[in-house]
Amino acid sequence: MVPGLMAEEHAAVENLPYKWKALITVALGTMLATLDASIINIAYPHLTRVFNVDLTTVIWVTLVYIIVSSGSMLAFGKLSDAIGRKKIYATGLVIFTVGMALCSMARNVPEIIVFRIIQAIGAAMSVGCSTAIVTEAFPHGEMGRGLGMLGMAVSVGFIIGPVAGGFLLDWLGWRAIFYMRIPFGILAFVLAFLLLKRDEARQKKLKLDIPGTITSFASVLCLLLGMGQVKTHGLASGINIALICAAALFFGLFLVWEGRAAEPIVDLGLFRKRAFSCAMTAFFVFFLTVPLYAVIMPFFLMDAIKLAASKAGLVLAAIPVATLIASPLSGFVSDRLGSRWPSVAGAGMITVSFLLMFRFGLHTGLSEIIAVLALLGFGVGVFQPPNNSSVMGTVEPARLGSVSALMATTRQVSISIGMAMTGSVFSVRQGIYNDILRSKELDAAELLRHSTVPALRDVVFIVFCLSAAVIILSMATKKEQKGSL
Repeated sequence: MVPGLMAEEHAAVENLPYKWKALITVALGTMLATLDASIINIAYPHLTRVFNVDLTTVIWVTLVYIIVSSGSMLAFGKLSDAIGRKKIYATGLVIFTVGMALCSMARNVPEIIVFRIIQAIGAAMSVGCSTAIVTEAFPHGEMGRGLGMLGMAVSVGFIIGPVAGGFLLDWLGWRAIFYMRIPFGILAFVLAFLLLKRDEARQKKLKLDIPGTITSFASVLCLLLGMGQVKTHGLASGINIALICAAALFFGLFLVWEGRAAEPIVDLGLFRKRAFSCAMTAFFVFFLTVPLYAVIMPFFLMDAIKLAASKAGLVLAAIPVATLIASPLSGFVSDRLGSRWPSVAGAGMITVSFLLMFRFGLHTGLSEIIAVLALLGFGVGVFQPPNNSSVMGTVEPARLGSVSALMATTRQVSISIGMAMTGSVFSVRQGIYNDILRSKELDAAELLRHSTVPALRDVVFIVFCLSAAVIILSMATKKEQKGSL
């Protein structure tokens, strides 16, 4: 019975169309990377207590991971175009898993930070070409469906990350958030090795764009360091101004070099395509708004309306749950109607949800908050698959890895800028409202409650304007054929 059953299961896998094999494989790897982003932050308090260090030191566990992974993705994306995406993706999973194993055995925070660099390199290799693998596996008319289902994996990672992290920390300790994921890393590698098709022969002679790699990494490094120091030193501090100016200088050098390089890591000619440039800009602007609900909204839920952290987490889960539902539906619709109008519809839902957030106050009911956040999550799920299709659908197969990595890098840079922007505005405006409200002789807790709401609305106004810009950019996107300029 058992051998027969195993034979049937093997036959079922063999008969599964390649597009689904690729999606399942990449979805697991993507979910691991997304889960990593949401599971580590919850361990901050534990790490500070266990190793007797302050939060500014522990934050580098995440900061160094973001810097290294974001700064190296473009190079690995180009490399995947040159030598094969399966090689880069599978090797990345091995390095990522080894990094997790080393982190679980670390004896102090500096060791964790060093091992997180190893993990970040693996993440850059696997995440950088994941979208390209799915795009290449699905027919052009089904690309939206494939990217929508890949988006589901991202949402699942965000949903289970904090929950799984909290459970592991309470029952097994901080090391468990690393070693308990090792079997899944091994499984993801085995699936990549067995299910992804063999890389076709590509460039016989690999030409690495060393100046482009160095200048892009330096630009991302300076920018993310500058954005990461905003909360500590302020946006107008000398060190932040110097870092942001250095980032601009290196970015300018990067653009000049890439315009002349024979084998650039980013083909700037792609931006002459209207569909590509508008969709990429919309992609960047959209992720500027993400920190509002990922970073600022918890302050409203816990400081203003006094929800416990666990309950606030459940309320915020409305966003990824709605995204999980909407993503595959949006991908299915965009394959039939085109990417333009589903993108506009998704951006419109996001904008309406931000507009409704102006109603949030100290006495707003949970049902209203959850409904608005669910609308936001649904809009995110409707927007992303067709927007990603607009970007990837205009790129010829030989450049898919580079563009996939460009999207991943853009996403992380945009979120970092958005965090610095929304965090600075929220902190400054909350301080101003605190000064105004002091005359009412409120105690500290009430002062915090009453200053949080108007500060939130000031941030909401900014992201509302940004999301309106996403609508305009999505409307400006028009369908173009791959390779057309």
